[in-house]
Amino acid sequence: FVMPYSANGKPLQVQGFLGAFERTAAKQAERLRTLARFDIPLVGIDPAMTLTYRQEYVKALGNEAVPEVLMLQEWLTTRINTLAPNQLKLTDPGFKLLSHCTEKTNAPGSPKAWQQVFAAFGLELELMATGCCGMSGTYGHETRNAATSKTIYAQSWQPQVEAVENSGKLLATGYSCRSQVKRYSSQTLHHPLQALLAQLKSVSHR
Repeated sequence: FVMPYSANGKPLQVQGFLGAFERTAAKQAERLRTLARFDIPLVGIDPAMTLTYRQEYVKALGNEAVPEVLMLQEWLTTRINTLAPNQLKLTDPGFKLLSHCTEKTNAPGSPKAWQQVFAAFGLELELMATGCCGMSGTYGHETRNAATSKTIYAQSWQPQVEAVENSGKLLATGYSCRSQVKRYSSQTLHHPLQALLAQLKSVSHR
């Protein structure tokens, strides 16, 4: 089930509009509590947006006001035992993961969770050592920050993205990170789940 779109409020919080953020968070938390009553897992796809529920929401509204929202890989690891048929044989290109910096610092185990999910499908996933991509949510979209954003990207992400040996292997969890790669390296990096889906489809078409 896909929840109808409603504002999360993260950009408001980042820009310092804390009153507007708290009002937005209160409305969204109420929606999440309504869904949580159905006793099914709540799962977020983008790490930075999902982690907002655990940190900024809890700080603004209190722990009891916010139900648990899992990151995608956290939910998938709870399904490891039933996730992939044992007889499934996928072609392993040796994927490499570029994680969102907020995800790595605020949920340190999350990249390894993706490794566990890929391993369940018989696929290798190498965790790449990178810093911030330079987009940093809305920061890199602002004209005044463009030069700095580009410099930060050039420091660790750009060499990895544009390395010939990484072609077709790199995956990125963060939407802002994938946007930055598209902007400065003219490449499209897939989300880990997109890569898994493509692998499964390739098997079904054989």
